[in-house]
Amino acid sequence: AEEWSQRTQLRTMELQGVAEAIKILTSEDARDTFQKSVTTLVQVSSRSSVSTELLSRSAKLAGLARKYHNIGLAQIAVQLKSGGHFDKVIAAIDKMMEVLRVEEQDDIAHRDRCQNAEGKNANDMEDLGHAINKAEKNIKRSEDRAGQLKIDIDGLKDAIKKTETEMAELLDLRNTDVADFRQAVKDDTQAVAILEEAIVALTRFYDKNKIELGLVSKRQEPGPKYTIDQDKAPETVWDNAEYKGRSSETTGIVAIVEMIKEDLQKEIKEAKADDATSQAQYEKERGALQETLDADLALKLAKEKELNEVETNIAETEEHRDAKSADLSAENKLKASITGDCSWVKTNFESRRQKRKAEMDGLAQAKSYLAGVEDGDEI
Repeated sequence: AEEWSQRTQLRTMELQGVAEAIKILTSEDARDTFQKSVTTLVQVSSRSSVSTELLSRSAKLAGLARKYHNIGLAQIAVQLKSGGHFDKVIAAIDKMMEVLRVEEQDDIAHRDRCQNAEGKNANDMEDLGHAINKAEKNIKRSEDRAGQLKIDIDGLKDAIKKTETEMAELLDLRNTDVADFRQAVKDDTQAVAILEEAIVALTRFYDKNKIELGLVSKRQEPGPKYTIDQDKAPETVWDNAEYKGRSSETTGIVAIVEMIKEDLQKEIKEAKADDATSQAQYEKERGALQETLDADLALKLAKEKELNEVETNIAETEEHRDAKSADLSAENKLKASITGDCSWVKTNFESRRQKRKAEMDGLAQAKSYLAGVEDGDEI
């Protein structure tokens, strides 16, 4: 853009100089002076006729140069005035026209290159902006999901802790019940053993003497009668001289002990049944708590895994977004560079094209004029 600006400025200055020179050369005073000079030259030399024609042709080209503001034509007019041959002048015109054509193609190529670069830059920036916006939304959704997962995990941790506490309390209660049960069974078993020892002790005499418990004497005499003499033992009378013991009373005691023993044995049996029921209930409640604990642990593990994946996605997406942001920054710099190189296309391309067309028209008209003169068909 800087080179183009400098080039335009120099070209404008050059055109102003040429225009001023053409104005001077084509003024009324200059024409009169040239006419007098030509007349003098005609009288002086046989070449004056040729000089007059050259000046006339040069003046014609100078008029065309002024009309089209064509520096090339002005240069050709000077060249023709200096005695340049028509063929060389026409060749010079062709060369100038070729330069203008090349310049036209260069401008078009530059314009197309700028349009393509601007279009690609705009598309790339739009794609990058869309990618960054998409990444930002993805990060926001992921962050929201991560926050919810953390809340869920904390809730599961509390639930797991509560379940574990309930299981520990249930186990403590069961252990206490089992300890009480075992102590009660132990105490009752020991009591049964003591009662059995007592029964053995009570029945040992009768077993040893082969006396059957529960047999009562056929008749009971009144108690011994004391004589008047208190120093003399009273007389006693037995149906049988053999001693049978007090079997009836012993039988009652043994029966009571047996009954107590049976009650204790029954109590042990019932205690064992109650303990079995309590154990079954404990296992049922513990099983339900274990299922809840296992489910919460599995869900917690799944959510922790998802959280790790979400956080990994956030990190990767942020890295992707940052890379796209760096690309967008580079595209912005490229846009500034393209603008500096291509801004003249929007402002000067068409005006350069119109000026170039005017130059081409002027050169073409001059070429046609010179060609007609050379053929003897002056326009």
